[in-house]
Amino acid sequence: MAKVKDSGDALEDDFQASDTEYLSDGQDGGEQIDGSDDENDSAANAGSKRKAGSSAAPEAPKKKKQNKSKKARAEINNTPIGKRTKADQIEALNDSQDRALEHLSSIERDERRIPVSAIKDVSPFALDHTLVHLESFLKFAVEAWKSKLLIKDAQAVPSKYAQANPKGDAGNKGGKKEKKKPLESVDNLPRGAPVVLIVSASGIRAVEVIRALPLFAEAAKIGKLFAKHLKVAEQVYFLENTCTHICVGTPNRIDKLISDGVLDLSRLELVLIDAHTDAKKRTILDIQEIRVDLFKMLGLEALEDKFKAGQTKLGFF
Repeated sequence: MAKVKDSGDALEDDFQASDTEYLSDGQDGGEQIDGSDDENDSAANAGSKRKAGSSAAPEAPKKKKQNKSKKARAEINNTPIGKRTKADQIEALNDSQDRALEHLSSIERDERRIPVSAIKDVSPFALDHTLVHLESFLKFAVEAWKSKLLIKDAQAVPSKYAQANPKGDAGNKGGKKEKKKPLESVDNLPRGAPVVLIVSASGIRAVEVIRALPLFAEAAKIGKLFAKHLKVAEQVYFLENTCTHICVGTPNRIDKLISDGVLDLSRLELVLIDAHTDAKKRTILDIQEIRVDLFKMLGLEALEDKFKAGQTKLGFF
């Protein structure tokens, strides 16, 4: 009699010893052969279990991977948005949009996404994203910036200061006059049609941004599109009668002026999100009531069409 060797794993699969456990040599096993097949199947199943168990064993590396991703995420979050990679900026923008427009379905939010092609890659700008370097950033971000941001309307009325001082401030130091290259003049520049639109979280911050742009303020008055001490009627009059290359404002007021057809987007090349971090370490993308206004503004049809057509870029500073 030949004894069939039992597998320890087979015994685990409810194996029961029977009278057919021992077979004579040359005997036709009949049903006993089927039993042996079951035993082989059990062994195979046990083997697959061992394989599955062995593949699931190395938990530690996965945990390390997760820890690494958490560290990477923390590092990204601690990096100013303007200094992040384009991919990380898009992720931050979309995440903020989801939170701001949570009342919409995922399909509706996807339809409102800013096209990836419309996001300006600002990573080549090596300087820190601080107001001290804002003018340098605009020179970097706007192609042929001299012909677009340093140009004045030939028909513009001189300022009260220029009328009172037609020869400048000569005589302050030994009668020497500071020589400045004259700005190029162009007839009939469009009124209220900025090349750059800077969006800040508050009127106070917008004032700080404007003060950081003395060079461009010489060419044309910078549009102040926020509610701090300025009424909508005053801003409408300003835009309808003034040539301006740069406007700085808050999302809610900019939204209204675009919707009313007062703010002309025909020359708009760059919407710059001022991603300044406040004392509570929040940016314009983090404060709920402001980001709701921001994405409402960015979702205006007039702006969406400019983004989709590739005529206007969106950047972070």
